[in-house]
Amino acid sequence: MKRSTIRKVEGILRDYPKIDKYIEEREQELRYPTATRDENVGGGRAQFKYPETTLNTIITIDDDRRINALKHQRKVIDDCLDEVGHDTEVIVTELYFRKHPRYTLVGLVDNNLLSVGKARAYELRNAFVSECAKRLGLYDL
Repeated sequence: MKRSTIRKVEGILRDYPKIDKYIEEREQELRYPTATRDENVGGGRAQFKYPETTLNTIITIDDDRRINALKHQRKVIDDCLDEVGHDTEVIVTELYFRKHPRYTLVGLVDNNLLSVGKARAYELRNAFVSECAKRLGLYDL
């Protein structure tokens, strides 16, 4: 797998704890759009615009690409986490979900937070990242 793909998946994993906040912010942007100020003062006829209805807002939120992409990322990561063991979950939580990680992968092994050795810990991490990449459609052969 390309290094750029690994970095992309790791970035998505680091954003995972904030995905719900991103979805809520985007929904707020769609519900309450900021109107651009009309700098053209005077002259011409005024044009009346009908306000956006609630139905249009709901349709817009359901069709929004960014919201759907964030929901897809959340579902993929949730599914991948459901299928892994305790050691992989500890690795992913410490390396990607913490705002300020306390340990590196080697530190997790050295402090006996994992029941596997260093080589196996790297295999678990790489397998998790690869599986997420496949499910996100980012995997390159």
